[in-house]
Amino acid sequence: MAKTKVPAIKNIPAQVDRETGLALESMKEALEVQLGRRGDPKDRAVTLRELIDSGLATDLAQSPYNPNTGATGFGPATDEVGDVVVPPAPTSLTASGLFTDVLLSWNQSTNTAPYGNHAFTEIWRSQAEDLSSAVLVGTTNAFIYTDKGLEYDSTYYYWVRFVSTSNNPGPWSNMASATTVENIGATMAALSETLADLPGYNLIATGAAAATVIKQSSAPSTRTDGSALGIHDFWFDTDDGQIYTRNAANNAWVAGRDSTLVNLFGATSFTCSTLTAAMASAQADIITVTNSQSSTATAVTNLTSTVTSNNNTLTASVNTLNTTTANLNGDVNAMFVLTVATESNGSKSAAGMVIGSNASSGSGAQSYVQFQADKFAIWSGSSNIAPFIVDGGVVYIDQARIKDGDITNAKIDTLHGGKIIADTITATQIDSATITATEIAAETITADQIAGNTITATQIAAETITGTEINVDTLAVKKFADVETKIISHRADAAEVPLQVTGENSSWSGTYPGSTIVSLETSSVVNFGVTITNVRNGAGYRVIYSAVLGDVRNGTIQYSFDNSNFTSLSPLINADSGTYRSYVYVWDGNISGLSSTQSTVYWRINWNVSGGQVNSTYAALYVTMDNTQGT
Repeated sequence: MAKTKVPAIKNIPAQVDRETGLALESMKEALEVQLGRRGDPKDRAVTLRELIDSGLATDLAQSPYNPNTGATGFGPATDEVGDVVVPPAPTSLTASGLFTDVLLSWNQSTNTAPYGNHAFTEIWRSQAEDLSSAVLVGTTNAFIYTDKGLEYDSTYYYWVRFVSTSNNPGPWSNMASATTVENIGATMAALSETLADLPGYNLIATGAAAATVIKQSSAPSTRTDGSALGIHDFWFDTDDGQIYTRNAANNAWVAGRDSTLVNLFGATSFTCSTLTAAMASAQADIITVTNSQSSTATAVTNLTSTVTSNNNTLTASVNTLNTTTANLNGDVNAMFVLTVATESNGSKSAAGMVIGSNASSGSGAQSYVQFQADKFAIWSGSSNIAPFIVDGGVVYIDQARIKDGDITNAKIDTLHGGKIIADTITATQIDSATITATEIAAETITADQIAGNTITATQIAAETITGTEINVDTLAVKKFADVETKIISHRADAAEVPLQVTGENSSWSGTYPGSTIVSLETSSVVNFGVTITNVRNGAGYRVIYSAVLGDVRNGTIQYSFDNSNFTSLSPLINADSGTYRSYVYVWDGNISGLSSTQSTVYWRINWNVSGGQVNSTYAALYVTMDNTQGT
């Protein structure tokens, strides 16, 4: 496609007089606005070539065009019927369940050419695998969509289809389904309630008072420290060795055993004639072997309850094992084992704990604690919900702090940006060094793929960036809204300033400019100055000094941020014409050094004539500052 060629517009010569220069500058500005080189791009003139290329007009009937013939020579393009092509079916629809959201992604078929009449994509959802029951839940121009606000632990079915600019829907995609994550908080609360209902929970639950053992000959009415008795307290009668426990109503002592049972046990449960002999016989269960090679000590305790009913055996048992070994080779081992088991009509369950420590030949010391249980929980003692639960091989944690960790696969409901240290995630830490749109939530990045360090206009949703490509360093503005009039300044309060600010001043004596030599310009005097506000640090400047001068020496253009300390520009203004002539001097550059609270620049012309006059009849100072060059 051919382009309209317009030559560059030359700058206005500095030697022209002020009135002519102002007229030329206004014409240059008007022309640059028409060409789109200045001002709002919407004010740019449209060429006939652009109208023809866009299809809004036909080519000229005459060349060159003659407006005096009465015919325009061009007209609107012929109206065309809207694009009625049926869109293709979306492909590779996938769905991934999150907590209460489902993330969808799809593609356009690679076997068909891209269709040019795409308007949007419809997303349909159902809670049954039946398209006839699906409802429209949203539309998008991207290839990804997040369906939000769903229920926990629920399955949803999805279909998508393209719709053309003529509102013609295409065929359906494949069906994709996803199940949202269970409500972890509700699950932990339910598990905690279940565990709290198990027998024995009241023994460890918060609020259970510690038992106190009271030794005295008579029934106590208070504890030894004077505090009230509790339902868990024990009384050891020092007269006869009887043990009593406090009843559940906490109003009486109940004997822990009957003394007659001791006599019965001594007479029938063992062959020894006395309890002392029986204890001596029982000690045979605790074996200690001492020789030159090794030493072993073992203690075993068994508690078993068995009931038989209708040929069904009901058994509950508690077993403990304590064992230690040591030998002359330096091998030592200590272990405590606790197991509990029940069996009811063929249904068995068991739980156990092993605590051990061992070492070999003076090295390799290690300890271990192991548990076996269908359900395992740790209670905080101050909450009705266990913060750590293991149930059916799944670990539930209410809150956790992890210093270092590797997670192969994760679903995160909320992630605080402040928890990620800046610059710690690089592209090489992401699979294949690429982030595709299917891995990004809907409406955050609408490009279907970002790779190769380039984003082209075809990879960006319509009406977001209209350029064909954005390269590095092509966008230098700090604010995109209303850039034709305002830009953000360097100041700490981020105040807006105009893109360009100007100031001017002039000086002469007599009734009109040039009629009289300025007589006040004597030794080391400041002629006049200009104050300009709303300036960005680093702004570009153009200073024009126009004057009718005779013989002059050492005129200096200066600027200051505080109207006290001035910076001088070069070169100096010197003239040795022998008569009065018109002069125009121009300085270009950039200012620097404005603080975060300053935005005013003071300009002046300073003469050092060493006792003589400046010899001028008229002088004018024009300052233009370009804030778009600032920082």
